[in-house]
Amino acid sequence: MRRLFYLFIFYLLFSCNNSKTVKFAVCTDVHQDLIYDATDRIQKFVSAAEKKNVNFIIQLGDFCMPFEKNEPFLKIWDSFEGPKYHVLGNHDTDVSPKIVTGQFWGMDKSLYSFDQGAFHFVVLDANFFKSGENYISYSNGNYYNYPDSRSYIPPQQLEWLRNEIETTNKLVLVFSHQSLEHWGGVKNREEVHRIFREANRESQKVIACFCGHDHLDRYAKIEGVHYIGLNSLSFAWVGKKGEYSGRFPKNIEEKYPNLKYTLPYREVVFAVVKLNARGKIEIEGVQSDFIQPGLEELRLENTDFSAGITNRILEF
Repeated sequence: MRRLFYLFIFYLLFSCNNSKTVKFAVCTDVHQDLIYDATDRIQKFVSAAEKKNVNFIIQLGDFCMPFEKNEPFLKIWDSFEGPKYHVLGNHDTDVSPKIVTGQFWGMDKSLYSFDQGAFHFVVLDANFFKSGENYISYSNGNYYNYPDSRSYIPPQQLEWLRNEIETTNKLVLVFSHQSLEHWGGVKNREEVHRIFREANRESQKVIACFCGHDHLDRYAKIEGVHYIGLNSLSFAWVGKKGEYSGRFPKNIEEKYPNLKYTLPYREVVFAVVKLNARGKIEIEGVQSDFIQPGLEELRLENTDFSAGITNRILEF
């Protein structure tokens, strides 16, 4: 009888601890329309997420444009049986307004939130440029004409964010395409930091922000909040300074003319994140290498480019 009692107590403790843990797989900047093997890459990501038995998957933008030819790619993403979430990236509106891309993906809104276990997840949309006092939504590539005044979060969205944080009793994590940490990301990120500061004044409530966009492996901690910048699933964007033709067969490079400006990763790069409500974030990143020629051959040694995502254990 005593043995059954201890087994019951163990079961209760295990169930309690397990319920406080959330695990998700996250990728970003797949760029189905720029790289020739994105369909194979997203299949590898989904298969890995299923093997890891994650609670949900999420992609952080620059995913695919709403072309009929991209339906097989999207079908693979949708084959994941658990919850699937999207973050809108700037290139996802290169040929369409947000609503068209969202409908193609099956995403009702570009600004939303959801709960999983002890955590509240907030998805932001920083795809706005500022013209005078107006915040204009990205649509059909219009943001290309405003390089110095793009990546803003409008005031109404900031108020929504503040309310989302105030009204939940859960720990908060934020997803965005552009970074909320550094100068190359969201222009009015200091206003976001102010909201976080107010929310965390008495105790830690906002614990982490995840972003893509930069195709870099980044990390910073600002006023107790962890900012994790995730590397692209597919490649580093090296532009003309790293331009190289001949890495792939001629027919592929003709079909994907921007490939010569990329430095593709040999394997898919993504992360599995494990959250524990008792104060720990574990990031298991994938390490790959570059399809040659790599950094040294292209004389790009003095850069922040890498072909992976760093493993991290973060506390809050």
